[in-house]
Amino acid sequence: MRTGAGGKALGWFLELRPIPVLLWSYTAVALGTGLAVAEGTALDTGWLAVALALAVLIQGWETHAINEIYDWRSGTDAHGSPRALSGGSKVVRLGVLSERDLWAVFIVSSLGVAVLGAFVGLARAWWLAGIVVAGYAIGLAYTMPPVATSYRPFAGEWLGGFPGVLLAGIGAYAIQSLRVTPTAIAALAAHALVCTAMLTMHHYLDAPADRSASPVKRTTVVVLGPRGGKAYATCLAAGGAAIYGALAIVVHPAFGFGAAFTIPAVAFHAIVRMDDLESVTRNELRIIQLGIAAGLSTAVGLAPALWPLVPLAVAGYFAHLWAVAPPAALARAWRRAPAPSRHGPGL
Repeated sequence: MRTGAGGKALGWFLELRPIPVLLWSYTAVALGTGLAVAEGTALDTGWLAVALALAVLIQGWETHAINEIYDWRSGTDAHGSPRALSGGSKVVRLGVLSERDLWAVFIVSSLGVAVLGAFVGLARAWWLAGIVVAGYAIGLAYTMPPVATSYRPFAGEWLGGFPGVLLAGIGAYAIQSLRVTPTAIAALAAHALVCTAMLTMHHYLDAPADRSASPVKRTTVVVLGPRGGKAYATCLAAGGAAIYGALAIVVHPAFGFGAAFTIPAVAFHAIVRMDDLESVTRNELRIIQLGIAAGLSTAVGLAPALWPLVPLAVAGYFAHLWAVAPPAALARAWRRAPAPSRHGPGL
């Protein structure tokens, strides 16, 4: 693994966790922007860039850095159970970033959020800055004590993941249109359900480590057990598909793309073998890819001018895969199981 400045740069990139960010924040911003344009708002690419920057800073570095620090301290990320995608970014285990470095990531990203949030409030509307503050607080509370919603059953999803995705997309919609509508909330709720289902699957292989952590990380999967956890994730994804389908009928046919890509994801949730490293890795990657495709295809269907976001997403996805190899656990996930004895960077 690289050391020095190159190692630090790699560590910052891995801590960003681009693939989850592409599914959650990036796609949410694209979907919210696309809907605003479809409803008659002229696309402002400058404000789109600001919305993307805020979403990526909040999820990619603020939330992930705090998550990395406290999950490492509790022992869940340091646990030796084989995991390819979960268990944190593994930057501490690999020695590319220290806890002090992670605090630096958190501070720098927080300053970036503060500057951009103030700019949005001054130049656009102060109530938009409130959305930024709420998103930041949700990311902080996800792992930082004493709240630590990710350590509490159902709270991690419904006080962390779901509202975080919802606010990223609603913020992007509102920064373009200066309003929030029930249609926007419904559209972003569909995507947030897809992401929350993926978050639940992300915890399948973490369950042994989470149970042995101190404090115990009582995720919904730990509390519900294998069968209950899988049924829960499957229902969340099905809810997303249903909302996409309803919006395709009532609002705009482009939402049919969201339904078409989410329905197979529901099937992958249903067939995954929760205790099998290969099955979870394969199906989680499939669900991530389908979730990105669902949101971005809908966004482009609503606003064709957003098409450049698609090749950017593809480039980011493969850049992350390239950065985490070797070991090639992620790149090989479609063909065979990653070797349990090799703990390369995860998502």
